[in-house]
Amino acid sequence: MPSSTVNRAPDLQTPEDHNVGWFLLPRRASTDTNMTIVVQRFEPGGRFAEHRHDLLQYFYVTKGEMELTIGGETGVYAAGDFVSVDRDVPHSGSNAADGESELLIVDYWPPDSDDRIGLD
Repeated sequence: MPSSTVNRAPDLQTPEDHNVGWFLLPRRASTDTNMTIVVQRFEPGGRFAEHRHDLLQYFYVTKGEMELTIGGETGVYAAGDFVSVDRDVPHSGSNAADGESELLIVDYWPPDSDDRIGLD
């Protein structure tokens, strides 16, 4: 998740920024478990661009519907659905609902990961 979408109000002028997120458990506070828990809310038209990172990521849809593309396969996930993303697999997503959608995101860094996301 781009750090520009964390802990700030959404920029409704730029489609990629039609979302806002906040950390429930930041990585720096979870040194023994090496994980974060993030909630990200997507306004209509909100999305996140394709990216990849060296960590395991888990998405739980808490509200609305999200269209997620993971490793080239696209699916629509509704509230209550869970999906995982393996290490270094490209993924992107967009709000597929008419209203707001929300993801609970858990990031886990395996011990051999060099990814610094969440540390800088």
